[in-house]
Formats: sequence, C-alpha cells, structure tokens
Amino acid sequence: MPAKSTALWLIPVFAVMLISGCVAGPTGGLGAGLAITDWKPDLTDVYSGDAIRLQLRLQNQGEKRAENVVAELAGIDVTEWGTFGGFLDYQDVAAMMLPYDQATDTPGEVRTVDWRLEAPYLAKGTDFSYTPIVKVSYDYSTSAQKPITLVDVDELRKIKQQGKTLSGKATAHSAGPLAVEIRTGNYVKTSDDFGMQYDIFPVYIKITNTQWQQGGTVTGDGSYGTYFGTGDYPVQMAITPPSGTNFRYTGYAGSSDCSSLVNLDLWQGKDAEITCEFEVTNPPAYQQEGLIEIDLNYRFQTDARTSVKVTGTGESGGFF
Repeated sequence: MPAKSTALWLIPVFAVMLISGCVAGPTGGLGAGLAITDWKPDLTDVYSGDAIRLQLRLQNQGEKRAENVVAELAGIDVTEWGTFGGFLDYQDVAAMMLPYDQATDTPGEVRTVDWRLEAPYLAKGTDFSYTPIVKVSYDYSTSAQKPITLVDVDELRKIKQQGKTLSGKATAHSAGPLAVEIRTGNYVKTSDDFGMQYDIFPVYIKITNTQWQQGGTVTGDGSYGTYFGTGDYPVQMAITPPSGTNFRYTGYAGSSDCSSLVNLDLWQGKDAEITCEFEVTNPPAYQQEGLIEIDLNYRFQTDARTSVKVTGTGESGGFF
C-alpha cells in the first residue's frame, strides 16, 4: 500500500455487529453496498489546540463481500492539524467485510475508524468552520439473472391454440451500488432447422449506478484495490448465455459482438448499455427455461462530509 500525502495516525477499532439502526447508524436490511453510517467529530465546536477525533463507521449493507476497503481523509489540509505522533490520511479498514445474509437475516459487518487530530492554530478573536471529507473505496460485485424460455415452433402453436401464453420474468440482481436490467422477448421460438430467423435473438443489458445522484461512483483508481479495466468508470462484465444457446459472432471487425467477458465504461459514471445477439445451438423438443447470467466486478467509492468549528486562541506573535 503506497503512502499518500502527510502521515496521519489512525486507530482501527474492532468491528461491531449492530442489529437496530437508522440513517445515522447500522441497519439490518439490504442497502447499496458499503454504507457510511456515521461520519462525525466527537466535538463539533473546539478551540485551537484542542484534541479532536473524527469518527467513521461503515457497514456492508449489500449482498456481496466488500474487499480492499480503504478510507481517505480529505477536505482539510492535514499539515495544519497537530497530531499525536503522526499518522496517515488513508486507512486500510479491512481486507474483507461480510455482507448482509438474507437467509438468516444477519446484518452486514460493521467497522469503525478514528482519526485523532489537534485543532489548527487560529488567531484569537477569529473562528472558522472546517469541512472534513471521508472517501471510502472498495472492490465489489453484482450478480444478475433473467429466465429465458426456448420453445419449439410446433409446441408454441399448440400453446396458442389452447389459449395460453408464455410470459416473461423480471431480472433479479443482488443488492449493491450497481443495478442490472436485462431485456428480451417473453420467449424465443426455435426449430430443428438451424439458421432460421427466430433461432437468433437479441438481449439488451443496462448497468445503472444507483448511487450516482448521491455522489457514489465507480472509480478506475486501482491504487488501493483491483484494477478492472480502462476508462474513468470501468466495470468488468461476465456474461453466461442460457443453456442451449451461445453468443452469435458476425465476424465483422469493429462490430459490437459480445463475449463471455466485456469491459464497460459507465457514461459519465451513470450507466452503460450493450445489446448482444445469441443463437440457439441446441433447440428443445418442446420448451425449456434457461438463465442468462451477468456478473459485474468493479471498484466503488462513496464519501461523506461533516463540520468542525474552530475558535482561535492564539495571541499576535505567539502560538496558541
């Protein structure tokens, strides 16, 4: 881990598992990945030279493990703040934080970190409100799946003659900062005659940053975690075709052919869209339901702000 900026001293505190909570504390339900549940000073109004602690509490409220979790202190010039022994402005919070477990309704793991500082020098008779910012980044993943029904053309005719229909099913994805939408028809018609038009079908996939308006973002900075590709907001997407199908390759250079691994760059950090073509390679005798599966890997960053008012005590020509 490379050192960054001026050294700051942080004290990691053992993880605490809390079940009750609200916006200002840990929760027992699902959320959008790693959440900053608390970011505040132990004192909001101090004098120059006073000891102060900036306290951070995190909880993994998603359904995947958060890995390589790092917290960085920003928003203040740390060289102005006296410290106890010197410290780092970043903290390796955890190599891994466990997620919320829906099967047992077990809350996700909680970790806390303290920054111990000393309020900066200000002249007597003056005051200033500082805005410390904490930036938390971590490696995360999102899994999604959508059922797709393959139906033989003769079987489909019988279904329609009986007055029945084949309805599509919605996309399901794990809780996290990125959401996945998969869209295609309610069913795919097939036959034994390979190459017929209805043996090929398109699938539209959209990745959305659910935390975009709140300032959460995918980051391409691999300094603290895994590098997931080029671009400002890189996302690595693995696609598994439904059983009995495969990717359709056109063979044209520069085409938008999909493959089992696709590197995406979210547009302005907000979303990314891709349309893939699949072909039926093993048509069913009647009908069968398969799953198209999507797995995303990325590094995500979220931040929070707090406020500290410092009142000066220093005399002219002296210190404090």
